[in-house]
Order: sequence, then structure tokens, then C-alpha cells
Amino acid sequence: MSEHVKYLTEADIVSVVSPADAVDALRKMLLEKASGEAQNVPKSLGAWTGGAMHSLGSVMHGAGFAGFKTWVRTDKGGGSIFTLFNAETGKLLALLEARALGLLRTSAITGVATDLLAPQDAKIGCIIGTGDQASMQLRAMSAVRTFSEVRVFSPTPERRASFCERQSQRYEFPLIPCESAEAAMDGADIVTTITRASEPFIHADMLSTCKLFVAVGAILPKRAEFHQDVFDKASRLVVDDLENARRGSREFREKFGDDLAGWKGVETLDKIVAHAGQPPEGDGLTLFKGMGMGLSDLAVASLVCRRAHETDTGLSIAPQTRENLLEADLEG
Repeated sequence: MSEHVKYLTEADIVSVVSPADAVDALRKMLLEKASGEAQNVPKSLGAWTGGAMHSLGSVMHGAGFAGFKTWVRTDKGGGSIFTLFNAETGKLLALLEARALGLLRTSAITGVATDLLAPQDAKIGCIIGTGDQASMQLRAMSAVRTFSEVRVFSPTPERRASFCERQSQRYEFPLIPCESAEAAMDGADIVTTITRASEPFIHADMLSTCKLFVAVGAILPKRAEFHQDVFDKASRLVVDDLENARRGSREFREKFGDDLAGWKGVETLDKIVAHAGQPPEGDGLTLFKGMGMGLSDLAVASLVCRRAHETDTGLSIAPQTRENLLEADLEG
């Protein structure tokens, strides 16, 4: 790659990497994580009245990349940036606006998890939530399973109707707006939640036909999407990262406590990928909790950076050497 530092906007990112590309990148990253060639830096969180800030770090030793995503969210909005480095030299490679990056990697982990953990014959899908992430979640699910229909629920009738109308143009299967979460989940094989719920709203009896429950909303310690009885129903528990789940998942913390020694039986997705796991058979429920991890961002960001250099996409910034900076300072 060029010595120039790339600045990549949201539009630049989606122009060079597709959701399918992101799924492939995450599969490769999970194999590296399982082998010990890649590692997360645990998420750091800070909060104040009306706002919160986060940082996710990671390194892929084999691929030679390291990076951090940092973001701030307030009642009035938020922003995020990903900083990509060469893991061998420490040189800055790129700065990426990180909203699209987050959409890609969150949906991609759902795609990988659904492909690995859902029965091959799953036909009826369900999405709870119609925010920015929901359309990408739908793309990820439908890329790995062939649905006969997908039910949709969010609390605002206009939003769920609008979502179904917009998204139905992309798919051959119908999208059905439902008046309640119970109606949307009734008969569903795969249920995906992507909400900012502050209190749990899903009970085990609402998942009576569900084979895979993908919970990728509620990634802050004060938020929750499902009640504790879901753990009693689930025969398999999977997370993307144990430490991030321990730090940030209210649901899992309430069940297993703060000490990871007590989290026996909770699997990680990288181990399942490494062992070529197959979707389970039978009527058991698999629960996958995706918290978001730095390696997911890094896997997509490094691919974006490579593609951007290959296609001359984005703004190229000439690097500053230490000597140049010192001279400029002295002359000033």
C-alpha cells in the first residue's frame, strides 16, 4: 500500500466493500482469533448525564493491522471514527468515518452467526426493531438463508410499515408488519433483535418455535432485550467475545455474574468457526449475543483500506515525518 494516509468517508467505505465482503472478512478474522493470531482490547466505556463514550481496540498479528474505533453518543446525536495502523511499524494507515463501518460489521457478525447456528431449513424470519441497523440485519440474514417470509415489529406503526414497504423492493419474500412482538415472533424460526431497549421485553414463551435467537441490540450495561427465562429455554449459548459480554451485557451479567470462571458453557463464535461448526438439528434454541468487538471493526476496516488504495478511493494525505514536524515547529 501507498505511504499516504487515507481519509475515507461513509460513501467511500460502502463504495468499495459490500455486506457480503464484510461477512467473508469476519469469517477469516474469526479463524485468526481462534488460532491466537488476533486479539481484542476490551471495550472501555464512559458515561455522563445525556451521553456516553466508548473505545474498541484490536490487533491482527498475521495480517499486520491494529486499530481503534472511538465514538461518542449523546441525546443530541453522536459521531465515530476508526484509526487504522500498521501493526509492525506503528504507522498510521487510515482514518475511517465509522458509522457505515459499524453497520457493516454488526450485520456481518449476524450473517456469520446465522449461517453457523441456524437450521438450514429455517424459512420464517423475524426482526424486532426498524432503526438504521435493521435493513443491514435483514440483508445479512437473507444472504445465508432462504426465507418464505420475514415478520417485522417496532413500537411505531408508521415506522414498521414504512420499513416493510421500502425493504420489500429488495426481496422476493414478503415482509409483514406486525402489531406486536408476540405476533412477529409467533412461528418464527429465526428471531433477530436490534433495539435500544432499556428494559427486557422478550420472554421464553415468545420463542416457542424459534431455533436461533440473535440478540444484537442492548450493548450497554443498563440495557436489556430479553428476560432471564430465555437462558432456561436455550440449549446453546454463544457470544462474539466473552470479555465484552462480561463487561457490557446486562442479560449475561445477571445470569452468570462478573467472574468469567462461572461462564461455563458459554461458547464463542470463533471457536465454532474454527471447528467448522454445523447448524444444530432438532428443536433446541440457540441464543447468540453479539456485543460488538474491535476485531470485527478491524477486519472490515483493513479490507476497506486495501480496496481504497487499489481503486484510488478517498482522500490521500501525505505522511508527516518526525523531522518535518520538528523543523516546522522550530521555524514557527
